[in-house]
Amino acid sequence: MTKPRRVLITFDTHTPYLAFRVRALQRAIESQGLQETIRLEVVLIALEETSYQWAGGELAKVYGGVPVRALTGQFRGLGFRTWFRWTTFKTTCVLAWHYLKTRPHVAYVGGYDRPESMMIALLSILTRGRVGVLHDSRFKDAESYSKSIGLEFVKSFMMARYDFFMCPGRECAEYSQFLAGRKKPAYLGGWDVVDNEEIGRLAGVADADVEILEHLGVSDGTPYFFMPIRFLPKKNASLAIAAFARCHARLTKPVRLIICGQGPLEQEIRDQITRLGMQEAILIRPWLPYHQVPRASRLSLALVLASTHDQWGMTVNEALAAGAPVLCSSRAGAHEVVRNHCNGYTFHPWDEFHLAELFHALASDPELVNRLHSQAAGSVENFSVRQWLDACAGELPLKGGGALSVSK
Repeated sequence: MTKPRRVLITFDTHTPYLAFRVRALQRAIESQGLQETIRLEVVLIALEETSYQWAGGELAKVYGGVPVRALTGQFRGLGFRTWFRWTTFKTTCVLAWHYLKTRPHVAYVGGYDRPESMMIALLSILTRGRVGVLHDSRFKDAESYSKSIGLEFVKSFMMARYDFFMCPGRECAEYSQFLAGRKKPAYLGGWDVVDNEEIGRLAGVADADVEILEHLGVSDGTPYFFMPIRFLPKKNASLAIAAFARCHARLTKPVRLIICGQGPLEQEIRDQITRLGMQEAILIRPWLPYHQVPRASRLSLALVLASTHDQWGMTVNEALAAGAPVLCSSRAGAHEVVRNHCNGYTFHPWDEFHLAELFHALASDPELVNRLHSQAAGSVENFSVRQWLDACAGELPLKGGGALSVSK
């Protein structure tokens, strides 16, 4: 009997959307009858990140029955200094020992510049395993570092250590192969994918509509734009608020902007809303339960992502899969999946007037909103978990050469 092929997936920390993707991949494996052929395992560098603090709960259950191990309690950010912390040294050693014991056939690591990821890449040479990076860096991103020739050479050295890349879109794939070499495989749509069918199902369940609308503060049936974000500078909530205030002054019917989330800029955001006198039209609400977000998106006029920079922006995939159009910043990687006049619109994250016009167009034209809704879900069919499963199976060598195929 052929031994199962082990697949190790590492993330910095637990988050609901990462767990959602692992559950989706595990379900896809089971639906194809591959559960005895592919065995997943997840290792979290830390259980939570100091800024987000998602509650993990019973991890094996949250991750769909996939074994999960957390190496430490809290992850304290990225950057050069983290390489020289005791906790980093400890987690790197523990993960290295775990990797050597289990010897997975394929390892997916979250981020190419983590010490833990680099250690696995180097150890894979000894174990003859393959290591791929789950990432969404691009030429235009400003997420971790400013671009410089010297730093790009360092990145190139790091990226060359990996065997393949799981990229959400074309810009990420081109950047990966620019740094690591054109011969290295870069799977498009193999990362930052969501279970489109599951999200579509959740978005179609109306049982909790009353609860969702009460939570959002629109139980009176007022149309709303939905903005689920962390209150961080890069999320650019201030521009969205200013643009909506400019649009609201021209509307003849009530429309609201609902901002769901939490974070260090919450009081600053509340103060801006008060200064603009928009307390009735712009509401701040706590996070919704993750399984209710697709329905909240579908019930909205559109989801809004106004980031000054975002390597991708998974909330865009989720909204589209839920059947909701999006207004997306052109500086977010997810702008690749947004087609103007088809499933939403893109805008420059410093163009308050353009975003105000987009708000006004959707708020005042129900036919436009209905058309965008009808075309949203179909626009992310190429970003389904099937792409990840195909890439995962394609990287699992069989005895005698070749690779495992799951495509019909």
